Amino acid sequence: LIKTMPAPEGGNYVTPAIVKVDGIADMEREIFGPVLHVATFKATEIDRVVDDINDRGYGLTFGLHTRIDDRVEQIVERVQVGNTYVNRNQIGAIVGSQPFGGEGMSGTGPKAGGPLYLTRFRRVSKVGEFAAPEGPDVDKATLEKALATLDPTIWAAGTDRVNVLRSTVSGSKGPIRKALAQIAAFDMSDQTLPGPTGESNLLRMSPRGNVLCLGPTTDIAMAQAAQALGAGCGVVVVAPQAKSVVNALVAIGAPIVAIDGTVSPETLKTVEGFAVVSAAGKSDWTRSLRMALSERDGAILPLVTDTVSAERYVLERHLCIDTTAAGGNANLLATAS
Repeated sequence: LIKTMPAPEGGNYVTPAIVKVDGIADMEREIFGPVLHVATFKATEIDRVVDDINDRGYGLTFGLHTRIDDRVEQIVERVQVGNTYVNRNQIGAIVGSQPFGGEGMSGTGPKAGGPLYLTRFRRVSKVGEFAAPEGPDVDKATLEKALATLDPTIWAAGTDRVNVLRSTVSGSKGPIRKALAQIAAFDMSDQTLPGPTGESNLLRMSPRGNVLCLGPTTDIAMAQAAQALGAGCGVVVVAPQAKSVVNALVAIGAPIVAIDGTVSPETLKTVEGFAVVSAAGKSDWTRSLRMALSERDGAILPLVTDTVSAERYVLERHLCIDTTAAGGNANLLATAS
């Protein structure tokens, strides 16, 4: 305990305190209160520190004070949070300038006040009612092995992946064609948002991670896969006859694996390595999948039940920089030295 303040004798108060810790791994849960935890580390250990922060699973806000522009980029590219604030405080998000919302155990999006927010309050098509897929249950080991083979890094970095997808499956009809049209129209470029003079606000769309596309039909599963791939995600398709329809996508280097069969809710409770489940329609089957996801520990994993919903495969990450700080909070840095 480095410092504490006396609490008033009357009423119910929590005493403000500053506590020295070895690192964020000492925090077993979120602590809401006037408690500041302080940890020191060498500059060469920054990547490890950010990885430790990501490993906690929470991803709401992150604050950084630095004079070094390269360090801002280094950390922003690595940290997995919804809102990052540089050289300013971490409160007071403004609608339209700083869309607010987290990821991991801190939310699934879309961000309040962001360009995708209103889409979650409207329905553009009738909810489909599909029978549950039939086929052998795929076991946990097989699923996790397939997920582990995915590395969408190079694919996600490609700027023409949507055009590559459209040319590869150009003859497709029905839900696949609709999915390709929507992902082609979806803008994933960085967006500069308005704000007061001296403040920079940038909204980025990032792939959510690996996606389990469960259909229930093969056509719907491929439509789900097209949207996920278009967003830069890795994909495992589990559906009847799935292997017979992904060869063309594998040939172009898309990060996709197909398995014939189905995934049971019980298996879904424990499988690791995915960030999103896509299972279309409203049925007892999708309800059982939703319940299975809700029973998992760790990150909140979304279930996408719309056949076509391109925005559900991206994360919104916002970066706010106080550009008037001239490379850092001079008063704070002077005090520290």
